Amino acid sequence: MTPKGLIVCLATMVSWALLIVISKGLLLTYNLDPWIFTIIQLMFGGLFLITISRKLGATIEALKSPYTWAYGVARVLSAACFTASLLYISAANAGFFGLISVPFSALAFLLLFLRKPSLLELPGHLIIILGVALLISSLEGTYSNPAVYLMIFSEFAVVASVIIAEFHPQNQGDNLNERASLSGVMLVASALIMLICLAALSFVTDGPATTAQDVADWTSNLPLIDLSQVWSPTMWLTAIAVGITLRGVSMFLSMQAISLVGGQNYVATIAALPFTSLLFEVIADKVNYLPQAVPDPITILAGVIMTAGSMGILWARQRKLKTATAFS
Repeated sequence: MTPKGLIVCLATMVSWALLIVISKGLLLTYNLDPWIFTIIQLMFGGLFLITISRKLGATIEALKSPYTWAYGVARVLSAACFTASLLYISAANAGFFGLISVPFSALAFLLLFLRKPSLLELPGHLIIILGVALLISSLEGTYSNPAVYLMIFSEFAVVASVIIAEFHPQNQGDNLNERASLSGVMLVASALIMLICLAALSFVTDGPATTAQDVADWTSNLPLIDLSQVWSPTMWLTAIAVGITLRGVSMFLSMQAISLVGGQNYVATIAALPFTSLLFEVIADKVNYLPQAVPDPITILAGVIMTAGSMGILWARQRKLKTATAFS
């Protein structure tokens, strides 16, 4: 890994951690609806990608592909569920939960494409699953905590988006600008359609009068969409600001990091994201931006176990690749 690649990977990790912690603070401070907040945020993050890519022709062409819409919907849903989970758990916990996408993806590729994980990978997957169980046991309400279902659905959507992106006919090249433009248009198109539908529904009903404090009650159901916030100036200002300065930047940095160091090295680096989020969350707590108790030792132990499992899988895949190369 080159020094430039390492710097970009670290910058990516910091950018994502800031996005998660700042988003959580805004949700709680201004009682923002997490679903609408994320949709607007993604739409303007996508516009950021399209703008810096300067590939308008590819952008228009991508709208004709059903892969574009499928990917966009999956990404919007995954991000919205992730953001909504922040009302119930810490940013660090949400980051640790994200590691369950590793065994989810292995299972999905096995069932859909008969791509069997190597025997060396299996211990890593089992370790991640055990870590998830330990993490859930440390949450208030354990398996009845709404964040559990939100994060599981979020990571299923992430895996779906990865599979869709792999087969997108315009996502087969290595040009970074083209990839940025494609990702941007997929997000903008899907988010815009969703936002238009929510705005139309707001004329029919105002939706549930839920706030961040309401849904943060452990005994409540999953947070419902507060349609009245579609027209909230505070919602738009905060979501646009975060979408352009953090969401769009984080997505572009991720693409650049993968281009520079490769997918496996990127995954190895980004595995430290939950710990970076934990650091920023502690700082936010100290400055009274995000008053919340830091995760207990059991939570941190679960995160360490899951990270170790993820690193074990990465090592197994690299060893398998080196073995295949040696005998080819």
